[in-house]
Amino acid sequence: MRRVYRVIITRVFIGIITYLCFVQPNLWKYTLETLAPSYATVERIVSAQGIVLCREETVDAPVSGVLLKVKEDSTKVSKGEVLAVIFPTVEDYNNYLKEINAIVERYDSAVKEKNALIESKKGEMKKVYEELVREGNILNSLVTDKQDITDVVDKIKNLNSRIVLLKNEIETLTAELEGLKREKEREIVELKQKIISSNVTVVSRASGLVFFEIDGKEYTRNNIIEKGIEGNTDLSLNSLMKQPKVISNGDFVKRGETIAKTVDNLEQFVLFDVTLDGKLPIILDRFSVNIDGKVVEFQLMRRENNHFKELWFCKIKSLYYIGLKSLNLNIKVGTVEGVVIPRSLLKKEGEKYFVYVLGDDSMEKRFVEILGGNEKEVVVSNISRGELLLMD
Repeated sequence: MRRVYRVIITRVFIGIITYLCFVQPNLWKYTLETLAPSYATVERIVSAQGIVLCREETVDAPVSGVLLKVKEDSTKVSKGEVLAVIFPTVEDYNNYLKEINAIVERYDSAVKEKNALIESKKGEMKKVYEELVREGNILNSLVTDKQDITDVVDKIKNLNSRIVLLKNEIETLTAELEGLKREKEREIVELKQKIISSNVTVVSRASGLVFFEIDGKEYTRNNIIEKGIEGNTDLSLNSLMKQPKVISNGDFVKRGETIAKTVDNLEQFVLFDVTLDGKLPIILDRFSVNIDGKVVEFQLMRRENNHFKELWFCKIKSLYYIGLKSLNLNIKVGTVEGVVIPRSLLKKEGEKYFVYVLGDDSMEKRFVEILGGNEKEVVVSNISRGELLLMD
């Protein structure tokens, strides 16, 4: 019996030692969430911030005075076309406003009266139609009962005649209303022509879309279009735009002050600040992106590399006019094949990336290079299929 107890105790002891030496040290591996990377092809997508560039021709005030815009913002103009008028004094400007307001009030009053008459005639015609329906029902009843319908038929004829008359009156009033609107526009145009001929004017220096907004960066942006970005890797998009000064009617402007510009909307460019997806080179000369619900095609004309950043100077090949504004885009640049891991697994140390790799009895901090990918998954180097990566 003692011998049996001795054997049992010995085996238990050996089991405890085995557990402590071989099993327990490896239990931690089975309590961690891991991932075995796959070998696959993923889409390469880069993020890009950009600004749209067009050739801009600025216009200065030829004299000091009070400004009146003749053209509204975004209006298409030709070279030499009048954009604005400069009155010598505030009093002259105010006198013009009084004349304009008098024309507007006079015609608006007449238009209001015509509209009231038209609505009155429409209301009267509605009542006639309602009466016509009632008489029609009476007529149907008389016919069914085989009674005399002469009086009802005569009344229906009179009602139809009244409807025709009212329709003619409404058409006449509508024509008169349109005539009043045309007369109003004619008088306003004549007054504008008068003040244009009797005051100093501001004319466009180029064809395009006119804007009375100036930010002082027009020359810098034009310079990029004309000279390109070659060797200029430190160029900042923020240095190319700032809050514009808006020129409004009634503003006092000084001689030589820039007050407007014409934008060439027929040729558009974009300067992109691109965050690369990895170290593999991007082979690309054209790409398309959806902007404002439109598919816009770009031609990549010049690239300047600065580590994980690149400047792209592109020409917009589509006819769709985007306008001078900032862009934030995700651009598809191809595919990459290799060992794929979720981007969330990557840890950063300085400028380098690493992941944790589980071995037989240890955990290794291993540095990797991102070859390419997108915001969800990337292809990396220095990792093999079959290895286990720590998820968290």
